[in-house]
Amino acid sequence: MAMSKNAAFCAELKSRNGVEVDPAERQPVEAELGADAIQYKLTPAGLRQLFQSLSDQSPSGGDTADTGSRG
Repeated sequence: MAMSKNAAFCAELKSRNGVEVDPAERQPVEAELGADAIQYKLTPAGLRQLFQSLSDQSPSGGDTADTGSRG
């Protein structure tokens, strides 16, 4: 069975920019969200790639301006 586009993107992102999660970080996340809730975390480059991909998929014609407050 072929891998979905999202699954392929996630696999590539993990292989290129995924780093192991420290057990001290993993424990509270899994306590809150359940076992295996966090598998890896992204490097700064991986976060940029993820956000760029999401930005590239913004609905056309919509107002994509950030109107949220930043503090």
